[in-house]
Amino acid sequence: MRIRLVNNVPEQAFSLLEGDEPVLFRELRLKGPLNCNFTVYKEKGGFTVKGIASGLQEFACAKTLELFERPFEAEVDVLVLQEQGLTQQQEDDGSDDFFKIRVPANQNEADLTETVRQLVILQEPMIPVKEEI
Repeated sequence: MRIRLVNNVPEQAFSLLEGDEPVLFRELRLKGPLNCNFTVYKEKGGFTVKGIASGLQEFACAKTLELFERPFEAEVDVLVLQEQGLTQQQEDDGSDDFFKIRVPANQNEADLTETVRQLVILQEPMIPVKEEI
């Protein structure tokens, strides 16, 4: 899931269909596509990528073990820094309130696959329980 790093880029959309997703996404239990809409903003020393990743996941209810589907939306807010001396992309998942990705100064794209995967996992319920209607 690569995104172009260019100033004033219109919204970039991705839709990964079930079975087409990277191996990294298999643990997410997606039912249907993972939809991502990102907008890139130029910042001093890099770019900010903002948007939403959304889809449908399948869980087993902790009470009944019955399978159920749950829609989700995960907010994406990533700072992409272009730095001299780097030869490949590095992800910084330190203790900051947002994700940082460092890319070589001459690179014009960033791979958001791992960041999106982590954000989807962070929004999952700790104890999935099917809502009764």
